[in-house]
Amino acid sequence: METFPKDVELRNGQASLHLMSDQDAANMLAFAQTLPAHDLMFLRRDILQPHVIESWVKKIESGKNITVIATAGGKIMGYGTLSRGEIDWSRHVAELRIMVGPDSRESGIGRVIVRELFKIALGKSIEKIYARMTLDQTGARKLFQELGFHPEALLENEVKDREGKVHDVLSMAVDVETFHARRDSYGLT
Repeated sequence: METFPKDVELRNGQASLHLMSDQDAANMLAFAQTLPAHDLMFLRRDILQPHVIESWVKKIESGKNITVIATAGGKIMGYGTLSRGEIDWSRHVAELRIMVGPDSRESGIGRVIVRELFKIALGKSIEKIYARMTLDQTGARKLFQELGFHPEALLENEVKDREGKVHDVLSMAVDVETFHARRDSYGLT
């Protein structure tokens, strides 16, 4: 496991990374309130609800999730979660989820968080990592493609926004062993 907390350099400053704990609940709620409705619509959990954040922390405490939080100036810039399934036949697979606040986009923090989660995954017997995003999330798609993820499935009309409009979801994945063999090119040495 990586050592946290740690400071990292960004394109326009620095950030501090740490693993999420129950101490982060209030700050996570404040962060969620800064997110555009479009971003919140596609999250697996409604992080605007304190009880949902409490449940998230319990999953972290049980070892099912690992969440890395990036902060600057005492505020959350973004987070990333590595979530393992609860089904035995897919215990070698994890989903990688990332969210960066509007004011922190283009800073490079998303890339930093993803790389940190990959370092963690390499030591957790995870063989495959996947990520899901809507087709209009071009920045996320580009980042995951640069990290070796490839499209696996297009789920048509998978999510519906608050106005009732449906959106397609792209599922991308990468084989961790292949990623590990190429990690120097991803800056993960």
